Amino acid sequence: MHDLCSARPCLTALLAAWLLAGCATGSMDSPAGAQPVDPPRRQLSDLVPAGGVADPIAVHDPLEPANRSLYTFNARFDRVIFIPVVETYETVTPEFLRDRVSSFFLNLGEVNNFTNSVLQANVEKAGTTVMRFALNSTVGLLGLFDVASELGIPRQDEDFGQTLGRWGVGPGPYVVLPILGPSSVRDGVGRVADALTLSFAVPSGVSDTTAYDVAQYGLQPVDTRYRTAFRYYGTGSPFEYELVRYVYMEARQLQVRK
Repeated sequence: MHDLCSARPCLTALLAAWLLAGCATGSMDSPAGAQPVDPPRRQLSDLVPAGGVADPIAVHDPLEPANRSLYTFNARFDRVIFIPVVETYETVTPEFLRDRVSSFFLNLGEVNNFTNSVLQANVEKAGTTVMRFALNSTVGLLGLFDVASELGIPRQDEDFGQTLGRWGVGPGPYVVLPILGPSSVRDGVGRVADALTLSFAVPSGVSDTTAYDVAQYGLQPVDTRYRTAFRYYGTGSPFEYELVRYVYMEARQLQVRK
């Protein structure tokens, strides 16, 4: 057990590299004439005999049957709806405009980055975030251009799930959220808190408009999926569910500790 625990960082790095490589190159679409990709039907636990070696990538997942069903639902939704919409968006929108959309929404996200930096009592990150937001919102034309990054001012990715973790709140059980994907009980609560924070930060005169609704609930999810390389069942592993679950939880712990 001691050897297994001491090898955990290496195992995490190898699994993360393997998973991310598959995410970057995998695709939900089958080649012409090929059969659609089916979800992996084997589980890693099937290979571990009763009383045998403990699962090295075990994660607290008491809702696993429901989570697996949601994982399959998300994969089908992604293949049938989300990815075709993203591909259409890429086809009809020039790369220059796509970059401006991404920059705008990332700049809007600085509201949560700043709020959570303050809640974590991290003055340095809060100051960096204010500087980025000020530059990009003025010189960068309301965030359409990421001037701050060009000047070497790094973006601070902070959310309320990380904030809770910094103050000692554990992640709780692993959960798969509809459409949104991998999460935990703590991070699910964090998503709600971040959404409420942003809603309070946007002036009512803006948030009550149709244009805002279209941008917030239509364009932003498409942009987020466009910037996410992961493709369901693109890892080539029959144990993708376990790998995604493990890498997500480990990555979140690293983010909390950084």
